[in-house]
Amino acid sequence: MSQQPIADIVGVAVFIAALLFSNEVAAVVGPYMVIVVAATLGASFKVARRDKTTRTSAILFFLRVVGMAVLFTSVLAAGLNAYRPELSPRLTVAPIALLIGFVDWPWALAKVVSVGFAALERVVGGKGGAS
Repeated sequence: MSQQPIADIVGVAVFIAALLFSNEVAAVVGPYMVIVVAATLGASFKVARRDKTTRTSAILFFLRVVGMAVLFTSVLAAGLNAYRPELSPRLTVAPIALLIGFVDWPWALAKVVSVGFAALERVVGGKGGAS
């Protein structure tokens, strides 16, 4: 019986989880371990950029960011895999979770909306809505 080498970070996490859980449970828990660690790294940078507040507020913000990453990372990884089949979700969960944890979402979404409005204005012809 030949053993295959562990090729990605999710495989390492599944291996570590298998030390504590059964193989079936480890296969489910492993990717989420990677998501939590990557989101924690990204969120630590986001908390450092944040205005100084109380510790409780910072911890709740940190937990909210990591929770958001846990909820959305697997969905985004599956969507990315559907769009680009060569990108396996096992390879993309860590960067996606890190990005979700790191990005300042209100700022990023405001930029997307402003670019969308600018494109819409160009299409309409810049008349400003007055007829």
